Amino acid sequence: MATEKKGISITTWIVISMIAGVIAGVVLGETMTQVKFIGDIFFRLIQMGIVPFVMCTIITAVGALDAKALSGYGLKGIAWFAGSSLLAAAVGLILAVVIQPGSFIEAPTAAVDYEASNVTLQDTLTGFFSTNIVNSMGAGAMVPCIVFAIALGLSCSAWRQTHDGECLVYDFCEQLAALILNIIRKVMTIAPIGIFCYVGSMIGTMGIEVLIPVAMYLLVMFLADLIIFAVWITIVCTRTGYNPVKLIKLMWPMSALALGTVSSAVTLPTAMQDSKEKLGVDPEVADLLLALGMPLNSPGAAIHLAVTGITIAQIYGITFGTGQLFYVLMVSFLLSLANAVSPGASLVSMTMIVPQLGLPMEAIAIFAGLEYPTGALRTILNVDGDVYAALMVSASEGNLRKDIFENA
Repeated sequence: MATEKKGISITTWIVISMIAGVIAGVVLGETMTQVKFIGDIFFRLIQMGIVPFVMCTIITAVGALDAKALSGYGLKGIAWFAGSSLLAAAVGLILAVVIQPGSFIEAPTAAVDYEASNVTLQDTLTGFFSTNIVNSMGAGAMVPCIVFAIALGLSCSAWRQTHDGECLVYDFCEQLAALILNIIRKVMTIAPIGIFCYVGSMIGTMGIEVLIPVAMYLLVMFLADLIIFAVWITIVCTRTGYNPVKLIKLMWPMSALALGTVSSAVTLPTAMQDSKEKLGVDPEVADLLLALGMPLNSPGAAIHLAVTGITIAQIYGITFGTGQLFYVLMVSFLLSLANAVSPGASLVSMTMIVPQLGLPMEAIAIFAGLEYPTGALRTILNVDGDVYAALMVSASEGNLRKDIFENA
């Protein structure tokens, strides 16, 4: 965001707070857990309005479009989302098979009680549709909320076309989204404090030493992220003519926020603002695709699921054949659609994929303390991937405002 603190940007403060949090966690250890509640309060202040904000943004974005524009933006965006997540899962799977990070980790000796999330393909698809939208909003179930928002947005669009552009619901949602965004911007001024407390408590709880046996596992995820980033940047810069170094620089604020908060939801307002005001993404495309992409485009989650599944199999000496590897690929891709958008998503994802692959649930104990590093790797790719897709769609529609990027 453009907010400044004593001449230092909020992005710089966030990076400083992350580094300070790691140091404090190492030095003070579990003492830092005493301030974790401050980080929890920060995230709750941000998240309390995210569901209505996303829904109102989609309703107004869809409601402002005609059927031709919606089919163009929407279908192209979904195609990019699906392609990037499927490619990410494939890259993660291949790297895990080749590098074999599981061979560096010992199987746990004690069982841990984690409840499995037995999610079938049918369950995943059925879960896209809500029987009670109020309950879905209360539970933070983003996908059914977005399905409802798209449906209501289409109704608003049809209504406005037959009522001279007037629609009370559309106007209400537009104003509510603007008001909630103002709240989020105010809360973001205390982001460095909340992130310091959250990161410090995470490091203080698990300790740096927990990373040693799983270093290769994290390295595989990191390499997969780098490959997908390289592919995205190459495609985007070839299509748009943008300077890749400048593109990375202009996207750094949202990337740093994603790393610090490990939450796509918290990062969404910054990504929406910067994509329009710095990168030249068409506002209609940005408002629609970035909100849609938050739950639907999760290449980082796809990598995490694929790498984790293969790693656990290797820990227990289980070898997957070609057909089973393809199954891991598709399960990782589909389950990434149910990706949570706030801290804690990594553990939830593991309880989803482990039973799907017939692997022992106690293996989750190995990775239970890695919420921050795995979450950071997931989130930065998820957030930046949404923006890359929006850039590609804007360029394909001829609405990319290159002058904004050049003058940023």
